[in-house]
Amino acid sequence: MDATLPARTRSSEPGPTHEMPLAPLALAALGVVFGDIGTSPLYAFKQCFTTGRGFTAVPEHVLGILSLITWALILVVCVKYATIVLRADNEGEGGTLALLAQLRPTSRIGIPAPLTAVTYMLLFAAGMVFGDGVITPAISVLSAVEGIGVGTPAAHAFIVPVTVAILVGLFLVQSRGAGRIGSVFGPVMILWFAAMGIGGAVALAHDPYVLVALNPLYALGFMTHNGFAAILVLGAVVLCVTGVEAMFADLAHFGRASIRVAWYAVVLPALLLNYYGQGALTLGDPHVLGNPFYALYPGWLLMPMVMLATAATVIASQALITGAFSLTQQAVQLGYLPRLRIVHTSHTVEGQIYMPFVNVALAIACLTLVVVFRSSDRLGAAYGLAVTVTMLADSLVIGWVLRERFKWTLPMIVPLVGLFLIVDCAFLIGNLPKFFEGGYIPVGIAVIVFTLFTTWVSGRRRLAKALAALSTPVEEFVRLVDDKPATKEDSTAIFLTPHPDGIPFILRHHWLRTRMLQEEVVLLTITVTRRPYVDPPNRVKIEQIVPRLTRVTAYYGFMETPDVNDILSHCRPHVPPEIDLEDADYFLARPRIVPVHASRAFPTWRRWLLAFMMRNATPLTDSLGIPPDRIIEFGIKLPV
Repeated sequence: MDATLPARTRSSEPGPTHEMPLAPLALAALGVVFGDIGTSPLYAFKQCFTTGRGFTAVPEHVLGILSLITWALILVVCVKYATIVLRADNEGEGGTLALLAQLRPTSRIGIPAPLTAVTYMLLFAAGMVFGDGVITPAISVLSAVEGIGVGTPAAHAFIVPVTVAILVGLFLVQSRGAGRIGSVFGPVMILWFAAMGIGGAVALAHDPYVLVALNPLYALGFMTHNGFAAILVLGAVVLCVTGVEAMFADLAHFGRASIRVAWYAVVLPALLLNYYGQGALTLGDPHVLGNPFYALYPGWLLMPMVMLATAATVIASQALITGAFSLTQQAVQLGYLPRLRIVHTSHTVEGQIYMPFVNVALAIACLTLVVVFRSSDRLGAAYGLAVTVTMLADSLVIGWVLRERFKWTLPMIVPLVGLFLIVDCAFLIGNLPKFFEGGYIPVGIAVIVFTLFTTWVSGRRRLAKALAALSTPVEEFVRLVDDKPATKEDSTAIFLTPHPDGIPFILRHHWLRTRMLQEEVVLLTITVTRRPYVDPPNRVKIEQIVPRLTRVTAYYGFMETPDVNDILSHCRPHVPPEIDLEDADYFLARPRIVPVHASRAFPTWRRWLLAFMMRNATPLTDSLGIPPDRIIEFGIKLPV
């Protein structure tokens, strides 16, 4: 079972930064949390008129679409995420995998928990987040750069090259860390939201009639009169809320209060003013639908707005890339992916990391999308499906959280979750026709990531069971070695084992039994708990099994990185002085897969994929920081 340990002492407001003043946190949240949703006006309103059969800029269509956008922001962002989902944190941590950590079934330590229907759903939703992470930088930067073609049609030929150059530069600087760039996120985004709001307000002042779209009856009337065509428009309306999942994913960094303050005080007013300004402008001149966002600004402001929009989209992309690094790290810590190389880019902030493999994969995918689709209109067809699936998964799980954690009654839960599901299912239906127009891209990415997740978990579960079956009861091992003296004086051997009971197979290896039994033997098991953090005083549990044989179990949260030096520092005050931890040798098994008969549960292709992932995983000894000259590995054949 998962370790039952006291949680890290935290305030009621989650996150490591909860003691900072509210205003600076809210300012920082503008760039990191709301960068994606804050750049949606660049393309979302325009997409609503080109999706499906295409709607003309007549008042009933403009007002209906504005009303749909308004109530999507209210129901999805204000009610669902800002009010309900932000409460479903895992001791301050948010995001799909943090939610999954609460829901996964218990199992023996060392053996991954079995995959359930909820696990499958949330793992697929996490895969769709990666799909969203590929498309967002491409469409955001591309839509911003397209502004140069509004004032100068001859500049159209330079849109794609400039976009590619910006994205290449963005991915190249990732290895330097996001800390320096992050320091200017907030001020730039304040300027961006102010410019958006002012541009929309000026246009709205010339035609305030569009404010009637605040009435939800215009949205209902649009849906009623246009039938299936209106459903298809929802596939574009959902673009207005893309990035909303960042409110939950970045909860630990900023806390509920600062995220809500930033949303209600800055982001929501700026978005509504800009969308309604685009609507007012469209009613006055339908030709502006070619690019209604940049049409809000006079010619002398066009290039400054293009530059500001590009900066805002780069910030949004940076936040999303950083989020992909964090999500991958969580997946590795929770055992859903093999170990990958992680570079810590800050000596003071643990969360600032760089993952070379993830960065290269995202860069290749983003650049490919820009070169293939070449415009935000065409790329918009591939966008929206990923975030819709993620929102739907959150809606399905939130009922369980309200029931189990907050003890809500079913009469309270069913209407609320039912409303969320109606909205999410409507968005999903509206996005389904996009599948063959480009929506297959995020789905394909999600399927690949989902396959990696499930293959790694299922394979590790089989390997762990096979390894556990080879362990020896403590009493039997003691009888075997009790009369054999140690061959080295004052020496210590540390055996890494995933199972905190019995004697691991490697310790009864023939060579060790007959030639080299150390003076002191330590069995070390590292356990990742359901919780994001573990209190340092509860880091290790030490048990003296028999003389010369000690068991150490180290506990880490899924947001923490295990390190052998950290473990030894917690052990030193509690182990006898004769156990020399500093000069110990480390012994571990390197499993090798032996094929067994294929089955539906684990066919040949999955066995091959598991072996490939195991070969290319970062060695456990590297991730734990064990000195290379202290490592001794033994090969073990295990059937899978």
